[in-house]
Amino acid sequence: MSGARAAAAAAALSALVVVQSAAAEVTLRTDVSPRKVEIGDRFTARLSITSDGREQISDPDLTLPDGVRSFGQSVSQGAGVTISWMLTASRAGKYKIGPASVMTSKGRRSDKPVVVEVVAQGTLGNRPPPLGGQPVDPFSILRGFGGSRFPGMPGFPGFPDEPEAPPELPALPEGYKVERAPDPVAFLRATAVPTRVVVGEQVTLTGYAYAGRGDFLMASFTEPSRDDFLAINLGDEDGSAKYPFDLDGNRWLVTKIASFALFPLKAGRLKVGSMTLGFAGPGYSNGPQGLARKSAPLEIDVVEPPVQGRPPGYHLGDVGNFHLGVQVQPREVPAGGSIAVVAKLEGTGNFPFTLLVPEQDGVHFLEPQLVEQIGPERGVVKGFRTFTYVVELTRPGELDLGDISLPFYDPKAHAYGVARAALGRVKVTGTAKPAPTNATSVSGGPSLKALLEPPTKMGPAPGSAPSYLPSRAGYWLLLLGLPLSTVLGFALSDLARLVRRRLAERRGSLTSALDQALAQLGLATQSGEVAAVAGAAERALFLAIERSTGLKARGVLKAALADTLTRAEVPRGAAEQAAQLLARCDELRFAGQGADLAAFSAEVRALCQKLAQKKAPSAPGEPT
Repeated sequence: MSGARAAAAAAALSALVVVQSAAAEVTLRTDVSPRKVEIGDRFTARLSITSDGREQISDPDLTLPDGVRSFGQSVSQGAGVTISWMLTASRAGKYKIGPASVMTSKGRRSDKPVVVEVVAQGTLGNRPPPLGGQPVDPFSILRGFGGSRFPGMPGFPGFPDEPEAPPELPALPEGYKVERAPDPVAFLRATAVPTRVVVGEQVTLTGYAYAGRGDFLMASFTEPSRDDFLAINLGDEDGSAKYPFDLDGNRWLVTKIASFALFPLKAGRLKVGSMTLGFAGPGYSNGPQGLARKSAPLEIDVVEPPVQGRPPGYHLGDVGNFHLGVQVQPREVPAGGSIAVVAKLEGTGNFPFTLLVPEQDGVHFLEPQLVEQIGPERGVVKGFRTFTYVVELTRPGELDLGDISLPFYDPKAHAYGVARAALGRVKVTGTAKPAPTNATSVSGGPSLKALLEPPTKMGPAPGSAPSYLPSRAGYWLLLLGLPLSTVLGFALSDLARLVRRRLAERRGSLTSALDQALAQLGLATQSGEVAAVAGAAERALFLAIERSTGLKARGVLKAALADTLTRAEVPRGAAEQAAQLLARCDELRFAGQGADLAAFSAEVRALCQKLAQKKAPSAPGEPT
C-alpha cells in the first residue's frame, strides 16, 4: 500500500463531505465494535451520518476518556458517511466513548456516547466476530485506510458497490504551503513575520507540522527559546484544522501547532530557538515521546527606531498605536489632600508600564496601580491598561495639572506619535504663609540689593551742617531695625521649620511607599508571579532612588541612568547596579520564566538598603 493511499482517509476527514437529497435533516448514530475487549486490544468506534437533504459535513470529532487512545481515523461514503476511529484501552473498566460530533451548516451536531467494557488480558476466550457478527468486507479495510478505489462487495452493509470519486481537497492557506519536503515521513517548519523590525515591534512566530503518513497525535511539544523577546501566546484562533495537500506525488497533512507574538527587547540579530514535536500514531511512533522532529532556528534583525523626530521622553520599546483617556476625582481638595487620577491606555502593540506625568511644585504623583486586559485578537496584541495614581496636592490655589502622555513609535506609519490627555484644573483650598521679604538682612542692616542699587535722591553734600537726629537714617535704623530683624528672624525660622517638616513628611511618605513595595516584592517572590516581582522591584528601586537623591528616575532614560545617579552623588557601583536591575525588571516582565526570583529579590533589597544609607538632600536651614 503506497504512502498516498495510507493518508487518503485522513485527507478525507479534513475535506467537506456532501450528502444529497431533498430536505436537510442530519441523523447521527454511534457504535462500538466489539463492546467488550481486553486491555491492549484494538476496537473501532463508528459514527454513521445520514441525511435526506443536501448538507455539508466537516470536522468530525470523538471525545475520549482517560485510558483510551486513538490510533487513526478513516472515512467512507455510500448511502451516507461513516467515520471510523481505531481505539485501544490501557486499563480495565467501563468507558464512555463519545459523544461523536460533526460540524453542519446549522452548527455542531452530537450523538449520544456509547459504553465499552475493557477487561484484563486473557479474560476473554472466544472473541465475538468483527462488526458485531456481521460479515467482513476485506476491501472495506483498504478503503478505510485510503484504498477508496477498491469496489464494494454486494450484500455488505454500509459500503457502496461502485468506486468512489476522490474528495476534492480544500484550498491550502498561503502560509502553510511548502515547495519541497525535507523529510519523507514528517517535519516541522517555523516562520517569523516580519524578519526586520524595530525594538518593541511585534513579530509573529508560527509553527507548522507536516505529516506524510496519515493522521497523527502530538505526543510531546517543546516551545522555542526566545530570551530576548517578550512572548505572548496567540492561541489557536483558527482551530487545530489539518489540511490535506499533495506534494511530490504523496498526500500530506499540515496543521498549525503554535503561534506567538514576540516583542524584541533590544537591537541586534536576535535568535529564536527551535520547536520540537513528537508525532505519534501508526506510521510514526507508539512511544511516549513520539517521532521527534525539530524546526530550524530563526534570526530576527532588530534596529532602534529613527532618532530624527523622536519626541522628548520616548522610552525605547514603546511601539504600537495608542490613545489615552483620563478621569480625575475630586476636583476640589484642601491643601495637603489627595486626588485620584485614572489613566486608561488603549490600543495595539507593546504596552508600556509607565506614562509621563506632569511635574510642578505642590503636585506629587505616587506610584500607580496597574490593571490590564491585554490579549490576542486576529493575530494582534491589543486591549487596555489602566494606571491609577494618588496625587498629593500641597500648594493652595487653582492649579492646572497639565497633561499625562505617552510618546510611541508607530511601525505601520513609520512615524512617532504622542498619546496625550489633559488632566484639567483642580482647586486646592486653604491659605499659604506669605514668603518673607528680602528688604533687610537678618541682622537688621540693608540688604545686598539695597546696597547695590543707586539712591533715587541725593543726600546732603559732605561737610554740610548735620541734620537733626530724627532726620537721620541711622536713627530710624536703630529705632526700628532691631524689632524688624527680630520679627524677620522668627519668620525665617518658621519657614525653615516648615520646609523641614514638609521634607520630613515627604521622606516619611517615600519610606512608607518603599516599605510597601518591598513587602509586595516578598509576597510576589513567594507566589512565583514573575510579572508581579518585576513590577514590585521596579517600584522599590525608583522609590529608593527618589528617597536618597530626590531624583525621579522614571523620567530618565535607562541608558543614561547610571551617569545621572553618579552626578547625584550615588557611588558609581551602586548607580550601575541600579541601572542593571531596572533593565532586568523589563527582562523578567517580558521573558522571565525560569528565572531565580529569590536571588533577584534579594539583590533588589540589598541595593535599596545601600541607597538608604546615602544621606538624603537637606532642607534649607537644615544642618548638613
